Order: sequence, then C-alpha cells, then structure tokens
Amino acid sequence: MLATLSLALSLLSSPVQTEWIETDAAPIEVMVLGSYHFTGGGQDLHNPEVDDHLAPERQAEIVEVIDALAQFAPTKVMVELTPEYEDAFNAAYQTYLAGERALTVNERQQLGMRLAARLGHERLYAIDQASDMDFEGMMTAAAEAGQERLLGEFGNFNAAVPVLMADMESGTVMERLRGSNAQFAHDAHGLYLTLAQMGTTEAPIGVQEMGEWWTRNLAIFANAARHAEPGDRLVLIYGAGHKHLLEQFFEDAPGFRVVDPLDTLTQ
Repeated sequence: MLATLSLALSLLSSPVQTEWIETDAAPIEVMVLGSYHFTGGGQDLHNPEVDDHLAPERQAEIVEVIDALAQFAPTKVMVELTPEYEDAFNAAYQTYLAGERALTVNERQQLGMRLAARLGHERLYAIDQASDMDFEGMMTAAAEAGQERLLGEFGNFNAAVPVLMADMESGTVMERLRGSNAQFAHDAHGLYLTLAQMGTTEAPIGVQEMGEWWTRNLAIFANAARHAEPGDRLVLIYGAGHKHLLEQFFEDAPGFRVVDPLDTLTQ
C-alpha cells in the first residue's frame, strides 16, 4: 500500500504530466453561446422581460446574430433539449427546410434551426439532461440552520439580477446576447457555491441539489463531446446559467478548445 501511494505521489509531482493524453488530432473548437429565453422562460429563478421576437424588427436582429455566428462556421449545432425529443425536433427542422412550417419563437429554433439551415446542416443535436432545483427547500434549510450570511448572499444576488436584466431588455438581440455572455455569467456562478453550503452536515440539502446541478452540466458536456470528432466546431445554444461549468469542462478536457462568442457577436 505504501509503495502504491509513493508511486502515485511521484507521478503527480513529475514535470511531465500530460504527455500521455496529447495527440496529433485537430482540436475540437467549442462555442458555448449563453442565451436568454426568447419566450421569457418561466422556469428559471429570474426570467427576463421579452417582447415579440417574431416581430419584423426582432426577426431582422436575429438574422444579424445568425450572420455573426455563421462566421464561426460550426460543424454541429447543439441545443438545450433532452435526447428523447431529438427525432421530433429534427423532423420539425426538415419541414422548416422544406418551407412547410414557420419557426416558433423559442431560441432553439430561432437561433439553432436558423443557424443550422444557413450552414446546410442535415440535423441538430439535443444534449440536455432533465433536472430540477429545490430553491424553497434550500432556503428553508438555511433559515432553520440560522445561516444568515448565506441568505444574505442569496438576497444580494436576487437584488442585482433584475437590475442587470433591465439594463439589457432595451437592447437589440445582439446586445442582449452579448450581455448574456459577459463576465457576469461567470461571476454569478458563485451563487451555486453559496447554495451548496445551505443545510447541515446531517442534512446537506445544498450539497445534494448542487450535486444535481453539476451532474446535469457534466452530462451536457459528455453528450456534446460524444458527438464531436477531431476538427469539429461545436456551438452549444444554452441558458446563460450553464455557461461557466460547460466552458470549464471543455477547457479541462483534452482535445477541446473553447471559443469566446463575444469575439463573434460584434456590435
């Protein structure tokens, strides 16, 4: 046992730590496009105010976004949808390509289907994993445990987000997407670590709920990665709350290179 532990420690301290996973394969580029929900959502903790994104002015703005994203030339477009709906989603995509149906307002179609069609793709990929988050249970546990600091941090976040959303709501679709992919999308992820601390050692509801959140995003990463081949360029169109973890997983995974959508979404 001591010899095994010594060998493991010597490997960890070696100056050459990654040669065994390096390959000559072309890297897979990944753009995680954090998006707001064009329908207004309704299932997130905070949901933005949205007007009619099928209106002519908004449709023109969406076309501008598609023009920008097409410059990245993704080889695969992936959306926030669980795999059991992928066949039906792609069947709807085929009827759209045939000119037999109009797109709905959902960003999966307005951004995902439009972009795939612009690039001549035959299909899109559904890579989500269903998950819920028990905010009420975590708040109750924190209150019962007297965790005033954590409740205060959560309250500060709740107060800040509507102000940021209000600043973006008057912008174009391009401007709103730039806001969804700004530094705040990463900084705000600290909230999940605040939530993880809620509860007690005996009843760690925060750890359990955040474990589900990390697991969901790890599954999204794995689902996307399974479809990827060397030289691919993936674009993942996802709620902005997923952006931090997804980019972290792809940055840490051998063979992938993360691309910042802000380099493409120019004003």
